[in-house]
Amino acid sequence: MLPLIVAVTYAVWEMSSQARAQQRLVMQQAQISHLSVSVQELSKEIERAARQFQLLQESSFLEILNIKQSQLEESIKNIKLQLPEFKNNKTIKTISETSSEIGNAAKNAEGDHATRLESLYKELKDNSAMLSEQLTTAIQSALSNSEKELNNVLWRVLVTGLLALPASLFLLGASSMIVNRSISKLSLAIHHLGQRKWDTKISIKGPSDLIELGHRLEWMRIQLLTTEQQKAQFTQHITHELKSPLAAIMDAQSLLAEQIPGAINEQQMAVLDILRIQARNLQELIQQLLNFNAISQGVDAHSEQIDLSAMCTKLIARYRSFLPESDFKFICSKELTPVTGNTQLVEMILSNLLSNAIHFSPAGGTISVTWGFCDIDKFGMPDLSTQNDGQLSHWWLKVCDDGPGIDIDEQEAIFRPFYQGKTKRQGSLKGSGIGLAIVKACVTHAHATLTLKSKKDEGTEFTLYFPNI
Repeated sequence: MLPLIVAVTYAVWEMSSQARAQQRLVMQQAQISHLSVSVQELSKEIERAARQFQLLQESSFLEILNIKQSQLEESIKNIKLQLPEFKNNKTIKTISETSSEIGNAAKNAEGDHATRLESLYKELKDNSAMLSEQLTTAIQSALSNSEKELNNVLWRVLVTGLLALPASLFLLGASSMIVNRSISKLSLAIHHLGQRKWDTKISIKGPSDLIELGHRLEWMRIQLLTTEQQKAQFTQHITHELKSPLAAIMDAQSLLAEQIPGAINEQQMAVLDILRIQARNLQELIQQLLNFNAISQGVDAHSEQIDLSAMCTKLIARYRSFLPESDFKFICSKELTPVTGNTQLVEMILSNLLSNAIHFSPAGGTISVTWGFCDIDKFGMPDLSTQNDGQLSHWWLKVCDDGPGIDIDEQEAIFRPFYQGKTKRQGSLKGSGIGLAIVKACVTHAHATLTLKSKKDEGTEFTLYFPNI
């Protein structure tokens, strides 16, 4: 009995020590993940407060900027406490210095200072993203080391059990499997939190201390999910509130343009044209935000017959009225057979792809929209050799332009919400950065697939494949 008692005692001690170490590691990983998200959010809020102060020159925005800078410094301090190896991290130092420079430059945002501010905003955003990647790498390294240590412990326990009695091996193996499975679930849950996958409930089974950690992670998931939902509700509310005063502005512009209050000269008419165009652009941006909210919360994906030719004609007419100064040639497919799909999803996809093509195409550029039917072979590849046949399993939609193209290193990032690429679009109004995110979400809801072909200075081609049911 003594060898068995010694073996079991040793195993309990080792596993208890390992469980405590894993508990500390999981808590540290959860805190680091939270701090990583916090740094990115605070960087965005610092930029927002600086822009608002730069635009409105109200001291309240400067106070908000100072508060967010303090909170950012506190988060950075906590990161250094959690990860001593980040104490002299160059990225953290750059974030802190850039935040301070934004505060100083925002107080005198004129001339070169305004240009410098734009550079600082980008630098802060890029370094925040870089820090998030570094923290993720550090977490993965810690998990890897922890897994190696756990394997070492398991090996020592196994040897002890083999030297004692087969019973010790059975008991220790069972407990090891339970702990290892629980730790794997905890690690996966933390990874999902860091990847903003907050819809899956966290449920951990195993030792009581790991179960308690699971409960804490579930509480954190609920808090993050609630915050995200509140942000979505706020966005929906504020965009709806903006529509009423914007409609009044557009009505007033129309009355002035029709010279109902009185005659106006050519210069005043030119100013009214600028007001009309910018108001339409703002209206389109508000609608984009509403669409993004709607698709994020899900839509009724019922199928119906869609006349793509009529849809293209309507969308192009709308964009020509919004952007009368735009000079582009539009080529539309002569395919007349209706396709099957959800009209709302297809229209949002086509509208955003056309908007991108128009805003990024050079003067006199060509934009083409074509579609047809195809089958998908056993390898999941489309067979475009088949001709127009509404009975085929899929239909495809292709939007092409001869604009500046998209760099290969940006072709995944452009589908992230609010991402702004390196290439500048035509016109004075900056894009919202959510058009292609809406396209991606709509493609997912429509059970379609999306491919992108683009090279620098060689134009862009988006191709989508929809089930023809």
